[in-house]
Amino acid sequence: MISTFHGLEMGKRSLASHQQAINTTGHNLNNMNTEGYSRQTVKLSTFEPLYVPGLARSETAGQIGQGTTVTSIDRVRDQFIDNRIISAGKDLGFFDMRNKYLQQMEMVYAEPSVYNDPSQYNTLRRAFDEFMSSWSDVANNPDDKAPRNVLVEKANILTNSVRHHFNQMTDIRNNVDIEIKNKVGELNEIASKIAKLNERILKSEAVGDHPNDLYDSRDVFIDKLSKMADIQISREDPDELILYIGGKMIVQGAESEKLNLTAQADNYGYSDVYWADGEKVAFRGGELGSLVDVRDTDLRMEQKKINSFAVNISDLVNEIHRDGFGLNETTGNDFFSTHPFTTDPTGNFDANRDGADDSTFIFKVTGANTLDGNDKLGIRGTMNVNNVEIDYYETDTLDRVVRRINESGAGVNAFLNPQGKLTVKADYYGDNQSPDFVIRRLEDNGLFLTGYAGILNQSGAEGGFNSNVVNETGTKLNAQSVWSIAPLTDPAQYMAIEKKIENDVSFIAVASGIDSDGDGIKDISNGIGDSQNALRISSLKDNKVMVGMSLSVSQYFENIVSDVGARGQKAENGFRVQETIMNNLENLRKSVSGVNLDEEFANLIKFQHGYNASAKFISEMDKMLETIITKL
Repeated sequence: MISTFHGLEMGKRSLASHQQAINTTGHNLNNMNTEGYSRQTVKLSTFEPLYVPGLARSETAGQIGQGTTVTSIDRVRDQFIDNRIISAGKDLGFFDMRNKYLQQMEMVYAEPSVYNDPSQYNTLRRAFDEFMSSWSDVANNPDDKAPRNVLVEKANILTNSVRHHFNQMTDIRNNVDIEIKNKVGELNEIASKIAKLNERILKSEAVGDHPNDLYDSRDVFIDKLSKMADIQISREDPDELILYIGGKMIVQGAESEKLNLTAQADNYGYSDVYWADGEKVAFRGGELGSLVDVRDTDLRMEQKKINSFAVNISDLVNEIHRDGFGLNETTGNDFFSTHPFTTDPTGNFDANRDGADDSTFIFKVTGANTLDGNDKLGIRGTMNVNNVEIDYYETDTLDRVVRRINESGAGVNAFLNPQGKLTVKADYYGDNQSPDFVIRRLEDNGLFLTGYAGILNQSGAEGGFNSNVVNETGTKLNAQSVWSIAPLTDPAQYMAIEKKIENDVSFIAVASGIDSDGDGIKDISNGIGDSQNALRISSLKDNKVMVGMSLSVSQYFENIVSDVGARGQKAENGFRVQETIMNNLENLRKSVSGVNLDEEFANLIKFQHGYNASAKFISEMDKMLETIITKL
């Protein structure tokens, strides 16, 4: 027997179900502009009927329905699209940061230079060109002090420009380091929030709820995290969502790992990111991976290139300048000041700071013998230059071997100096094994570096020069060779004119001289009217004196600017591509999960009619009950 009030109960369920559907539709409309919100749908199903098949079932026409009920409220989400967005996020974040900072690096060089624009006067290329032109002016008027004063002024502009460019790169590095610290703090905060959301979600799921809004909040944080680092996500365990960075867990269920920042003494105090157990975080993408790469690779290499320019120009100008004579007849003077890495005259240095010298840091060594670049060697063997093996043969000319050394990638410049003696000079390196501009190793199993060039005393491994050993200049280098101690770190920061020249321009060595006693050193000036030395210095502008002696200074600048520009263009293209991919994926997700006004209004009308019909049904049931009650 069906209860008299069965209809009221069924109507009540219908009202409740349609009201919940209307509320859910209103929730969708209210959150149509909420970040990360996913459209929610109400799943309606028939309520459990009164009778089920069985022997005790009363004879009725069929199962008696009890109306409708809300089975669940689900959010509309495509997990495949979510995973694609997480995967694309790290690439977008990587190229976004890289594009941002490489553009700033390009602006430092301000190329191509507009020579008639005063705002472009600080361009390093222009400062160098005018410095070289001033040497030509001095050569044209060797006995006039006015061009010498202009030369000093142009030299000061050059050194200021070098320091300015280096400091600008340093400022960008500092900004990148600050952003790394901020991003790590933000990452830790997001990881903690995801862990707390995991805990709330698990508690809600334990009682059978669908915490859709919590799911959305968690996914928003995961999307943000995916742009910061190369995260991987595991949903295999229904009770624990796990996030990984570089294969290590950053979030596991309700627990999160905190990343730590540790300043590195061998990297100017800049911070690296470590796990709690002391292992360095291996970023393989994302904003943090890009920032670390830009700071420690791109920006540092630009600083090294500016350092290379500073130390090479200073050394090349000084080498020629020392060979000339000033108006006051003095010789042997440097034009640019030098700052050696160590005060020990033998080049010995305590690299590991344990109180005892353990290294020999030299920048350049010049052999004892005068050579001709066109001569054939007549000997064969293999050199080890900074751990790069270089072969030479009997039929090789000296120029060919020098070119082979410079093209070997050993990080040195080899050339014949003005006296025709072989010089090997260190350049910057792409690692932090030892300071830049330090010759790390020179060894020869033949006679090229020993009897031929006069750089080393002895052939073979036992006669090789090694910067990681103390007292190498006194034991391994030829007694007649000339060597110089490596410059202090980052020579671009302190490049300056010698004070004696700045105070008295008569020290500027414009004239050349002669060697009267045959000892290889010029000791008598050609006179005040001579300008051969100044012309030799001015010719450095067009000579191939940079980077393995295969580039002129102008070509060197062109390479720097074009290299930064190419990397910047590549980063910008990568960013545009990843931005397009991400926009397409976001649009695809919105087409699935986003709130559609037309659809929601249609649902609102549909559920409203259902609610009205349910109310009308209850009203009719009320009338029927009233009839029964009043007729009794």
